[in-house]
Amino acid sequence: MTVYHLQYRPQKLGELDLDNLGEKLKKLFSGKETPQSFLLSGPKGAGKTSVARIIARLVNCLAPENGEPCDQCENCLAILKGSNLDVIEIDAASNRGIDDIRNLKESSYLMPSKLKKKVFIIDEVHMLTKEAFNALLKVIEEPPSHVVFILCTTDEEKIPETILSRLVKIEFRKGTLKELARSLKRIVKGENLDVDDTSLELLASQSDGSFRNLQKSLNEIVMEYGKKISRENVEDYIASKFGNYSGEEIEADLNAGNVKVILDKLEKLAQKGINFTSLRDNWLAYFHQRLLKERSDTLSNWINLLIKTSQLEKGTIIEQLPLELAVIDYLKNKPVISTGTTEDKETNVANKTENPKSNLGLIEQEWKQILAEVKPFNHSVEAFLRAARPKKLEGSVLVLEVFYPFHKERLEEEKNRKVLEDCIAKVIGQQLRVEYVLGKDKGKPLEIKNDTPMEAVYQEHDVYDLAKDIFG
Repeated sequence: MTVYHLQYRPQKLGELDLDNLGEKLKKLFSGKETPQSFLLSGPKGAGKTSVARIIARLVNCLAPENGEPCDQCENCLAILKGSNLDVIEIDAASNRGIDDIRNLKESSYLMPSKLKKKVFIIDEVHMLTKEAFNALLKVIEEPPSHVVFILCTTDEEKIPETILSRLVKIEFRKGTLKELARSLKRIVKGENLDVDDTSLELLASQSDGSFRNLQKSLNEIVMEYGKKISRENVEDYIASKFGNYSGEEIEADLNAGNVKVILDKLEKLAQKGINFTSLRDNWLAYFHQRLLKERSDTLSNWINLLIKTSQLEKGTIIEQLPLELAVIDYLKNKPVISTGTTEDKETNVANKTENPKSNLGLIEQEWKQILAEVKPFNHSVEAFLRAARPKKLEGSVLVLEVFYPFHKERLEEEKNRKVLEDCIAKVIGQQLRVEYVLGKDKGKPLEIKNDTPMEAVYQEHDVYDLAKDIFG
């Protein structure tokens, strides 16, 4: 089956999906002299790689016309086949060290084997190490006349200013609904698909502005439903891919303070494999419209949390976690409303009461579940916590008793403390600060009120067993 985002990749500057970009580039390459070093900067799926390959042909074309490669000459055809040794594509995410760039530098001084120009396309260039950037700077400052560098990035801020100042920057952006739908219509025509414009626009609205994401989604829909596609098919696909947790629904749950209900829904969406970035974008679009109609600090606070979530998404492998933390942060000062189950009612009562012993009792009751939540994040932390004991709760500070200085030192590391605090909030719906004290009675068993009692803490002579438990 045809892979749409590859088959329908733009081959000319005039075919680019982003309005006006093609014309600007044509003017740039219509002059007698063109730059040797470029930076293509913008979001994923916006067309950076396509433009880089067009430029590679354009600077080597034997008969360019109106700022476009002819795609008929010997040089253009060789590059289009992807077999020419003078066009080198490098993934900086995998080749990010100084030795990789030194090899590139040495290669750049060698004359092209067949083409007029040797072209280096470095994708995700922001992933290079500091030392690699320094090595790259030396060759970009005074590039050989037969070399063209095309650097591509989704994160321009990570590129040193010394590099940026020597590059001609070409900016990309997310596609508009009109541009995205137009790119789909080209595929619909080429593949003879039967689908109406409103269905295409609906699909485009879920693409996060990425042409590549959009084309892949259409590919998946055709694979599932065939070439005749109804609006219902598109709606079913969107629900399975991006979830059906609407802005209206999350707003109602937030207003009710249903922490556990919201977290359960997000976990179920995660099990379906939905795209949480798209879900967040849908929520942002909804609450942005709400903000235009009703200005409030509460609404602004929630929108700010959603924006911060986008920054956390890059640093976690648990896709739903940033949104879960946003929900917990937003509702940390609100009571949890019961969902109707016995377990939820017990949790709700414990969260509402001001009796510290009741709250501590809840933590002891849920300790096993809390440890189960911790384990996927850090096995070592979970092992240490099995030898710890909830001692007291003072306001929003939970004090845990540990029995070895080494345990205490490791657990007090901020990243480990944060893991436990987030997992506690997820289980009981209440944000607590965790602190540790060193206990004296090392031999006393930990009797935690749970489905199964916890084992006794480790004895001094069991250090070997502890190490084996943690490190294997």
